Amino acid sequence: MFVVKASGEKEEFDPEKIKRTCLRAGASEEFAEEISNKVKQEAYDGISTKEILHLTLKYLKKKPSVASKYNLKRAIMSLGPTGFPFEQFFAEILQNYGYNTTVGKVIDGKCVAHEIDIVAEKGGTRYLIECKYHDNPGVYTGLKEAMYTYSRLLDLEQKFDKAWLATNTKCSDDARQYSDCVGERVTSWNYPEGKSLRNLIDEERLYPITILKSVNKNVMNELFEAKIMTLKKLVANEKKNIQKKTKLSEKTLNKVIKEAEKIINPN
Repeated sequence: MFVVKASGEKEEFDPEKIKRTCLRAGASEEFAEEISNKVKQEAYDGISTKEILHLTLKYLKKKPSVASKYNLKRAIMSLGPTGFPFEQFFAEILQNYGYNTTVGKVIDGKCVAHEIDIVAEKGGTRYLIECKYHDNPGVYTGLKEAMYTYSRLLDLEQKFDKAWLATNTKCSDDARQYSDCVGERVTSWNYPEGKSLRNLIDEERLYPITILKSVNKNVMNELFEAKIMTLKKLVANEKKNIQKKTKLSEKTLNKVIKEAEKIINPN
């Protein structure tokens, strides 16, 4: 039985993949097994990954916090429509891993001036980070983006030590091969193993605010303006401080923070 991915590619249906994702989202072994078996019973040859997601979320409804985290990829794609919120989000992730970051800094190169998505520093190494945000899971970040990122480093090589390409979807094999050859770092949804975007989020529970069901577009934009991109930062901030930076009412904030706390600490 084959599954059709968003890119149009086919892969063999693997119920263990559903189980692993449920476990990563906080489901118990028994519940994850139950969900994967139910989806397996309804799956058919040629089913789309989108329909598998829909079926899984239907059965996860009785565990809202697990359902929210299971749908993490969609939440990140909801950071758009522009790429700027993703840049802020990735910068906030890096801060939690000990990096000093600056977003949108303009720096003069040898030939031209460059607006750098993220300037990050850690352990004496200064990184030029190019972020590529996509709102469609079938879109890959390719060789062109990898080469473009490295070419900026060449023009700014006296001011940076390393180039870094970050994306919320997948990188093509050519992009990864080129980046590996020139010593450029890559962070995509599922690469590199153990340090992918998904791993970085899960390890420190750095879920985006778009994962919340209580966050509509207006609330989301207010939190973006206050540079609050993750549930962790939302919960850590004093409510009074958030109210000063936003136009959100106390009632709305209470609702949003309560849901965020349940997802971060479901027990």
